[in-house]
Amino acid sequence: MSLRTLSIAAALLALPACVESELDKGEEAEVPADGKLDSFARPTDHGAIAFDAPAEGVLSTTARYHTWTFALTGAAQIHAFTGPSLTSRYNVDTVLYLYKQRADGSWGPYVARNDDYQGSVWSHLTRDLGAGSYRILVKGYAASTRGQFSASVACTGAGCAPANTCLFGATFGDLLASTAYAITGDRELHASDFAGAPADALDAVRVVRAVQQSAHTDVTTVAQAFAAVDQQVIRRVDIYDEAGARAFVALEYGAGDNSYGAVFAYGSAAVVSKIHDGDLEACTPRAQTCALGADWSATRASADFTRISANVVTSAGQLSGADATDALAAIRVAYADATSLADGLTKIDGRTLNVVDLRHGPTGTTVRAFEYGAGDNSYGAIFKAGTTERLASIVDLTYYDCAFAR
Repeated sequence: MSLRTLSIAAALLALPACVESELDKGEEAEVPADGKLDSFARPTDHGAIAFDAPAEGVLSTTARYHTWTFALTGAAQIHAFTGPSLTSRYNVDTVLYLYKQRADGSWGPYVARNDDYQGSVWSHLTRDLGAGSYRILVKGYAASTRGQFSASVACTGAGCAPANTCLFGATFGDLLASTAYAITGDRELHASDFAGAPADALDAVRVVRAVQQSAHTDVTTVAQAFAAVDQQVIRRVDIYDEAGARAFVALEYGAGDNSYGAVFAYGSAAVVSKIHDGDLEACTPRAQTCALGADWSATRASADFTRISANVVTSAGQLSGADATDALAAIRVAYADATSLADGLTKIDGRTLNVVDLRHGPTGTTVRAFEYGAGDNSYGAIFKAGTTERLASIVDLTYYDCAFAR
């Protein structure tokens, strides 16, 4: 915990209480109950809160609940507390709640609560937590409580990695040991895996680019790549980041007894992190929470989204411009060989493409989903409405490349 955070926490106890004892306050107003009511469905969402950096909020008639989120990459102890605003010294009788995000993107019932800490009107929580995404919510004890306040979260432990650090850690060993995501596959690749037809063209490109991270920058084929690495073996590690709703593939090998390779994003041959002598370099993925939730069903059920419209497309002539481009890209998630939108529509179940518009309440963003059945499974993609900016791919209902984070 920083000296600034400690000084703010200490100052809270020095302030005069200026309120009745908890016994004289009566019952807390608008108390959440387990289940659907325990969400304060439309709070003022301030986004992510930085550790050891107090954030400001104001309880008002139109903003009675305030939330901030933070993520842990592993085990850590957090200290969350409210205090006076940096611009106002008035006491505000706050209540502090802590939530952990579920796999479906919802928050569920709170996991901890505090009202008056050590006789003051301010709130304070200390908890040992594991990897995951969390939210603090601040409300007034009474429905009429008004005023400025600050909210802080301090963190100690290995899981407090700041948001600007690599999702996978600093080394390939960190990547394998992290609890911030799941290792969904770990196997050896050999040149024989790419013999015959049909070979996986994407993985073939990845193998070549991974081996080029070593001194063998001149390899251009899969055969050359495997011939250049120790024991002619490349290790493939599949990663799924549940909170971020993203998938990655790491290809690692020995080159002169040193560890080299690369990490790739789902469905891409673009390198998102290089493995050089066991270290992870030029890493771009950061910890995130997908605002869409874990999958397409979670998005549709989320209180953060309001459905605006839903249409059924059975003919290529129904779409034009960005929508036609997006629809074909969505169909290619399951049918990469689709040559046109008209051709793609002949491949999907019932030749039916569902187009659904949803508005994300916290940001006001309208998203457009192009979803269809492929062998009775749900596939497609979600875009920012009216653009070709892809926010997620739907693969068997699940998101594998969420780019709509909060």
